[in-house]
Amino acid sequence: MHHLADRFVPVVEEEMRQLLAEAARGGSLPWDDFLDAWYRVVRRVVFGDHARDDKDLTAMIIRLRKDGTWAFLRPKRRKVRTAFLRRVADEVADAEPGSLAAVMAAAPKGDGAEPAEQVPQWLFAFDPAGMAAFRALTVFATHPEAMAAARREADADTSGRRFLPYLRASILESLRLWPTTPMILRQSTRPVEWADGTMPADCGVLLYAPYFHRDDRHLRDAHGFSPERWLTDEDDGWPLVPFSDGPVVCPGKQLVLLLTSAALAFVVGDHDLRVGRGQHLDPSHPLPGTLDNYSVALSVSPRS
Repeated sequence: MHHLADRFVPVVEEEMRQLLAEAARGGSLPWDDFLDAWYRVVRRVVFGDHARDDKDLTAMIIRLRKDGTWAFLRPKRRKVRTAFLRRVADEVADAEPGSLAAVMAAAPKGDGAEPAEQVPQWLFAFDPAGMAAFRALTVFATHPEAMAAARREADADTSGRRFLPYLRASILESLRLWPTTPMILRQSTRPVEWADGTMPADCGVLLYAPYFHRDDRHLRDAHGFSPERWLTDEDDGWPLVPFSDGPVVCPGKQLVLLLTSAALAFVVGDHDLRVGRGQHLDPSHPLPGTLDNYSVALSVSPRS
């Protein structure tokens, strides 16, 4: 449980309530609207309430990341990067109490430490979290049993949306089925003997997460939505890595699960969902290997 949970969960509730009110009026919740609300949550959590509507800050990192995807094939946007890092540094220097920036500002500074340059990684990492949450909602909209289980937990919750095991597991299951980081890079630290020879130390290794996440030789219901697998030790030892693993496991894992599970609870608790546009997921068939959340719009109505 993050020590700022009492500050962050109400932020999620406020933004989800506004999002749902707008969706109910229009009858539709498309990905773009969900993403806008999610970005408001992220800016308030990272920088504080004053940054809620600072879309320019988010636009800068999106622009940098889109170009960064092309690596050396695109020129570096040095001016944009400089302006973006200056904005982040200003936010950390004048951190709003109760924000992650305030925690960072109060952290001990070692030689060569650049706290402000860690913040872009936070902002980037929150993106796939919102994607995983929206995909989980898309599954709930088409899987009545999963929706019923989610609602039972939301209805019986006594933690104030702070600890929701099934909904946290639903985010993990969304990331298992559709990893937002499908390829993980590592490097061998010593020679490794294989049947066909020796892999030397300092050898680059690419781990393709979907291969392990969907291996039906080792996983029960490998192509189905089964959050329960995360609540037992059934698959312990098999490399399911929704937040990476090892020495560089995502340090924000529990914070992400706190925010996303709370968002799911506020949505499914009071509203019925169905897929109005985009991929329809059939619970009686294997789930597809990819899910295009960009084209999905959920129909929203008050819970019956």
